[in-house]
Formats: sequence, C-alpha cells, structure tokens
Amino acid sequence: MQRATRIPDDVKLVVRPSRGAAVREQWPTIAVFALTAVAAGFGVAATGTVLGVWAAVGLLCALGVVLELLILRSEIALGPALAADVDHVWVRVGGFLRPASVRLEWAEITTVALRTWHGRRSATARYLTILVTEPAKATLDGELAGVPDRRMRRLAGAFGSPLAISAKHKSETLDETVRGLRALAPDAVRFTVT
Repeated sequence: MQRATRIPDDVKLVVRPSRGAAVREQWPTIAVFALTAVAAGFGVAATGTVLGVWAAVGLLCALGVVLELLILRSEIALGPALAADVDHVWVRVGGFLRPASVRLEWAEITTVALRTWHGRRSATARYLTILVTEPAKATLDGELAGVPDRRMRRLAGAFGSPLAISAKHKSETLDETVRGLRALAPDAVRFTVT
C-alpha cells in the first residue's frame, strides 16, 4: 500500500465523477447564497450602514458561495474516485483542497462489496467498499493518520473500512464498476452484494 496524490485516469478501469450531476445538485444552493448576498448589498446601499446586519448577512452568504464552490471543486476537479488495472487498485480517500488517495496491490484486498446504507427516514445510498488484509489495514491506518477526515472515520465505522466509494455523482454505475473489478481481480478476492 502506498499513498498517492492523484489517481491515474489512463488505466483499464476508471470511475470518474459526473460533473453534470454534481453541478445540478450544488447549483440551487449556490444561487440562493449569491442572490441573498446581492440582496444584502442592496440592503447596505439602502440603509447606508456599512457595518450593519445587511453587511453581516452579505458576508456570510459570500462565504457560503465560496464554500459551496470548494465542495463542488472537491467533487469534480480532483480526479477519479477509483481506478484499477491487473496489478493495482487506486482509491480516493478524501481531500477537500487537494486529493488524497492510496494505491493497493490486489494481494492486499480481501473483499470488494457492493452495499446499501440505510439512514434516517428511509434514506439509502449505495457504496462500493474495499476490505483489506490485517497488515494492509495497519499500513492504511498509518498512511492516513495525517488525514483528518470525519467522513473516513464514519465510513470505517459503518463498513469496516474507510475505502468506500459512493454511487453519488459518478459517471459509471457501481454495478459496472464491480463487473470491471471482477474481470481484473485475482481469484482470491471475494465479491459480495449486501
């Protein structure tokens, strides 16, 4: 296992982000923040008070626009979420301002599972999880020690591994991805659907 900054996008199997889906989801929030910031600008102009409530609202909304654009950038501009060839599997494990990924040997992977997560109010999400051997798990913990990410801890608690790829905003379906991984994986790797 080795930490990597970027996942190659020229290997046999690549799971790329769906730019259109990510933009469609973030666009309404960005628009609301931007319109509210503009309205706050009109409020500052109308009242003539630079350090008033309207200025605070406008500043908070401008910060909201910046944060939403950074979230959108982390979803679509930091490269693929997963890639694989006959020797390695690369998985993006996080990164908000810059990508964080790991490269695994197939021998370090025990199971590739397609799971459905059940949340509150009948919310569900599909994840592709990758479970690794115990030595690889210890190495993974060491490699990711400097990556402060609540998402990874939550995924590890829910799935037993922080190596989980969501179906959200992906150009390929997880079913296609599992079929592609199965074709590349050695016989020792198990594939499950739960």
